[in-house]
Amino acid sequence: MGDGKDQVENPEVSRRLKRFTLVVTVGLIIGCNALILTGLWVSGVDLEKIVSKSELFDPENGHCVQVTWLKVVGADGLVKVCTEWLDFSDISGDTHRLPEGETLAMGPDGNLYVPGNSAENYRLIALMIFAIVVIISGMWIKQMLIAKYQDRFQSVNHHST
Repeated sequence: MGDGKDQVENPEVSRRLKRFTLVVTVGLIIGCNALILTGLWVSGVDLEKIVSKSELFDPENGHCVQVTWLKVVGADGLVKVCTEWLDFSDISGDTHRLPEGETLAMGPDGNLYVPGNSAENYRLIALMIFAIVVIISGMWIKQMLIAKYQDRFQSVNHHST
C-alpha cells in the first residue's frame, strides 16, 4: 500500500503537496530575487550606463551645433570634438550632447570612441555568475525541499500501515 501511489490517489496528500510546492516556489522566487538585487547593489554595477549606448556625433546622420577642444586619449594635444549635435534619425528634434566628463579615445583609424571600463566589465561578469549560481541553487533547494516533504508523507504512510 505504501508504494507512492497512495500519495497520488490520496487527495489530502496531493492538496498539501501542491500547497507546499506553491509556498516554496513563491518563497524562493522572492528570496532569490532579493539576493540577486542585493548582489547588484553590492557590486555597484550601473546597469543604465552599461545598457545605454554612449553617443558620439556621426557626421553622416547629423549636424554639429557646438564644437569644443578636448584632450583625447591617443592624440597629441587638444582635438576639435563636436559636443552638441542634431541627430537626423531622432524625430524629436532634440539636440544630443556628449556627456560631461566622458573620456574619449582615438582609434587607429582616426575615429573617436568611448573606451570601456574593464573593471566594470569584470563586475558585470561576476554579477552574472552570481545570478546563475543563485538561480541554480534555488532550483536545487526547491527540489530538495519538495522531495523531503514527499518522503515525510511516505514515512507517515508506512508507519500508519
